[in-house]
Amino acid sequence: MGRAAFWRAATGNEARHPLCTFLRIAARRAISGMTMKRQPALPLLLIAAVLTACAQTELTDPSVPDIWRTWPTAPEPPQPLLNTVWKLRDLPASDAHPAITLSPESHAGFIILEADGQHLTGYAGCQPMTALYHQQGARLKIDGLARIGSRCHKEKFNNVGDRFAAALSNATGYRLASDDALLHILNGDQVTATLIYRTPPKGHW
Repeated sequence: MGRAAFWRAATGNEARHPLCTFLRIAARRAISGMTMKRQPALPLLLIAAVLTACAQTELTDPSVPDIWRTWPTAPEPPQPLLNTVWKLRDLPASDAHPAITLSPESHAGFIILEADGQHLTGYAGCQPMTALYHQQGARLKIDGLARIGSRCHKEKFNNVGDRFAAALSNATGYRLASDDALLHILNGDQVTATLIYRTPPKGHW
C-alpha cells in the first residue's frame, strides 16, 4: 500500500457525511503527486484539520447504519510486517497511565511500514506522522518520528497519540503473533503497544 494507502487512510472516514466527503476529496486532490521527501505544509495541515473535525463528529453520527460499524471480531490470519495497515489496539498500563484498548474502527493510531525498508507513515491522535525505520530480524528501530498539524480537541485522544508515538520512538524490537494478525511493539522484553489488522467492512479502512 505504501504512501498511497497512507493518504487514502488519512482522508477516509466512517460515516460518509457530505461535507466531510467533499473536504476529503479536496484533500486528496491537494496532495496528489506529493512525495514523502517533499511535504508542503498546507496539504498536510489540511488533512489534519479534516480528520480532526470529521473524526470527532462522525463517530457518533446516528444516521450511520449499524452494519457499517460491524468489524470482524474473530482472529484473522497473521499479516506481513511490511505494507500492512497496523492499527493501534492496546497500550499497557504504566505508573502514570491506565491501560487503553481501542476498537478496530478507531483512527487514533496506525502505522504502515513501507516495503522500501525505510519509511514509516501513520497517525497518532489527530496528527499525521512520518519516520524512518530500521528492521533486521526481530529488531526494530524507529528514528526521526515527526508529527504535524493540530492536536485533538479532546485530551484523551492527545494522550493516546503521545503514548503511541513514544512507544514507537522507543522501540527496540517487534513480535508478530502466530495465531492472529497482531503486531507487538517491544522495548527490550516489554510490550509497549499492540497493533492489529482486521479486514475492514465495506466503505471502511
